[in-house]
Amino acid sequence: MLESLTILFKLQKIDQDLHEIEQLKVNIPHQIETMRDEQSEVEQRFSEQEQQVESLEKDRRQHERDLEGVQEQIKKYHGQLHSVKTNKEYDALQKEIQTQKANISVHEDAILQLMSDTEEAGEALEAIRVEMETTIAAIKVQTRKLKKKLTTVDEDVAVKRDERLRTAMRIEARVARVYNRIRRILGGLAVVPLKKGACGGCFNIIPLQVVAEIRQMDRLTICEGCGRIVLVEETVEV
Repeated sequence: MLESLTILFKLQKIDQDLHEIEQLKVNIPHQIETMRDEQSEVEQRFSEQEQQVESLEKDRRQHERDLEGVQEQIKKYHGQLHSVKTNKEYDALQKEIQTQKANISVHEDAILQLMSDTEEAGEALEAIRVEMETTIAAIKVQTRKLKKKLTTVDEDVAVKRDERLRTAMRIEARVARVYNRIRRILGGLAVVPLKKGACGGCFNIIPLQVVAEIRQMDRLTICEGCGRIVLVEETVEV
């Protein structure tokens, strides 16, 4: 019984390691998928920023074309001034010229603002480009490492299961059944240490008589509070 109880903590550690290794089959694909989402997100931001820069440049070019049209219209009006026959026609042309000159100012202001906005948006685009390229490179390296690690999981599981089998063989069948049942029902820890007269799992105070029985290491003691096996604290160091 003493050897069986002493080995329980070792068996539990093997089971915890085995669970962590098996969990990699779930965690690694999830990590890879998360990184793909991260890459998609930064690529989307880059695409949206690129579209914004293109839109600003398109608007600027349109204002430049409109400005050229206005300037051509003013030249046309000036040419017509020499052929008008009445003051009314002359005044009307002058009014149109002034209106078009006001439009020139509008287009010029818009072009200057768009040039400023485009420069700012271009700087933001470059910053996102650097972030995107850095992110993609890092994800590529990390993904390669994770996939390589995933290929060894089955082998690591087999090694750990063999270790578990050899360890479990040193434990009495009755003790092993109790341990396996508790672990299956509660999950996680099935064995906890006695800590200052209390259960190391739920911290429930254990009667002195029961503490004495635990220290004798000749029988299984189940905590009434959490249902786990309680062993003397020294056993943790074995």
